[in-house]
Amino acid sequence: MERIALTSEGGARLEVLTLGAAVDAWHPAPGDGPSIVVGRSVEDRLAQAQPYAGVVVGRYANRIAGAAFVLDGVEHRLVASEGTSTLHGGEEGFDRRTWQVVERTADAVTLRLVSPDCDQGFPGTLTATVTYTLTDDAVDVELQATTDAPTVASLASHPYLDLGRDPVLTVPASHYLPVDDDAIPLPGRAEVEGTAFDLRDGRSVGPASGFDHALVVDGAGWRRHATLTSADGDRTVVVTSDQPCLQVYTGGPAGIALEAQREPDGPHRDLEGVVLRPGETYRSVTRWTYEAAASR
Repeated sequence: MERIALTSEGGARLEVLTLGAAVDAWHPAPGDGPSIVVGRSVEDRLAQAQPYAGVVVGRYANRIAGAAFVLDGVEHRLVASEGTSTLHGGEEGFDRRTWQVVERTADAVTLRLVSPDCDQGFPGTLTATVTYTLTDDAVDVELQATTDAPTVASLASHPYLDLGRDPVLTVPASHYLPVDDDAIPLPGRAEVEGTAFDLRDGRSVGPASGFDHALVVDGAGWRRHATLTSADGDRTVVVTSDQPCLQVYTGGPAGIALEAQREPDGPHRDLEGVVLRPGETYRSVTRWTYEAAASR
């Protein structure tokens, strides 16, 4: 495993591991403050002591019900990793792999992973890349993938953002995906109005908040997905992305996981929207922007 240290002109620092292509630390400029993301030792990562901390998850982020899907008339049986479901790509998902560094500068790095045909049950050889680009106050995460046979794809970065206890989370989403007892989304969408999932005006969240749900972010294309602000109002992280959903997870021992992604259980909900075919390129971009109170 290699640890890659990126720096910006203003002193921001980003530490990336080849194991899981994980972001293990992020110190915005001038670089002497606490890390904004939760990091973990290699031993803790392999033991899932902090589930998926900072890694890239795939081939399919979130859950696929029944650990199976049908594509072009063929059923593909996957490796179940959470009960009868496949979570974040299976027992040996992309988070458990060592990615290869293919390009690196002082403030950016690109890593690549080749997932062979039938890896965890998924069809086709998938070549995935992630590029992290650091500026003084932001990190851009660009995910891409190509395949040599029809498959499904939804890669996602899985950071736990840490701004201290009881931060305030705001998400501009009018709808969310209710789930069953196995955390599989039920058919359709539900309005957040009058529920605990209404984060449009912000609310304090923590480990006991019970979130492990996808919120359908209003609008389309490049837009704000979330604003997370420390309880004292001094520090803020804005998450911007081009993805349709934001998975909010508060069940980890530290931080709040905010995962911009396609719909969970997409092969059963929106098959054509998550299929990747030869000649096509899967691409998503997410940005984390740090704002200190003094600069706003």
